[in-house]
Amino acid sequence: MSDYRMGDDTPPISRQPNRVYCEGGRWFFTTREGKPMGPFDSEAEASQGLRDFIEFIDLAPLETLASLTSSLTPKDGEERDGD
Repeated sequence: MSDYRMGDDTPPISRQPNRVYCEGGRWFFTTREGKPMGPFDSEAEASQGLRDFIEFIDLAPLETLASLTSSLTPKDGEERDGD
């Protein structure tokens, strides 16, 4: 699998070895943009959610990806989550 998204010629900011985490007893995963997705009831559900999200990204039309990426990318003056 490539480090680049379809239609995107910029490399990812970073690769996180484990994008699934627990916070306050609830499970989440982070997107490539650093946005939390969840909560899930278990680590297994969060891991499946991440796999489903990646599959969606791999199969989505470019127009859908552009809209999604725009909604996940920080606007000017906003910080990325975790920064």
